[in-house]
Amino acid sequence: MAKSFLVTRPKHDLNTFYLHSFLKETVKEIKDTDEIHLTDLEGPKATRINLEKCVIKRKPGLIFLNGHGTKKEVAGHNDETILNKQNIQLTQQKIVYALSCDSLADLGKIAIKKGTKAYIGYKAKFMIVHDPTRGGSPNKDKNAFPFKKACSTLIHSLVFGTSVKTSVKRTKGEYIELIQSYGTSEDDPYGDIPLIRFALTWDYDSLGFEGDPNAVFSE
Repeated sequence: MAKSFLVTRPKHDLNTFYLHSFLKETVKEIKDTDEIHLTDLEGPKATRINLEKCVIKRKPGLIFLNGHGTKKEVAGHNDETILNKQNIQLTQQKIVYALSCDSLADLGKIAIKKGTKAYIGYKAKFMIVHDPTRGGSPNKDKNAFPFKKACSTLIHSLVFGTSVKTSVKRTKGEYIELIQSYGTSEDDPYGDIPLIRFALTWDYDSLGFEGDPNAVFSE
């Protein structure tokens, strides 16, 4: 039986447009396999009611929330709150990865108390550095590439059966490698390299998880 994976991908502003683009290759890879059933709540489909309906119907073992966040909630299309303490019980016995600001700080802890297997996220703001000339084509944005690479490492590891602890550890290793190696090129017309390194370090420090370190996406 195929494993069930649910993802929300709003794209209503610059930051969510970039986060949406980060997952394109992984979504394509998943669609090409029979081992995983993907429910993709993309754009205006990333609403609270759709999330709740799909979780109840599809029973995903892994939920990836891709959007803005606060300490107490994660948002979807047009910043509608789609997950907070009022419906966090939906994530019981599931792994959640929230690529959003702050939500690990409070919502992650609440999730575990309500029976979530593991909650991966950021305990502070999630930072990305954009190239102002590439706002309409994030996949060509060299400034955003290291952030995409780190995030893709984490979601790819989780989707294809790596434990929560190892997935986060692998991603933190990716962040360290990017921090150490990024910016050796002289091609930096906007002087963004110091900011990119700072943002990568910030995201490295903010990334973490609550719950079972050995949890694996298996159903």
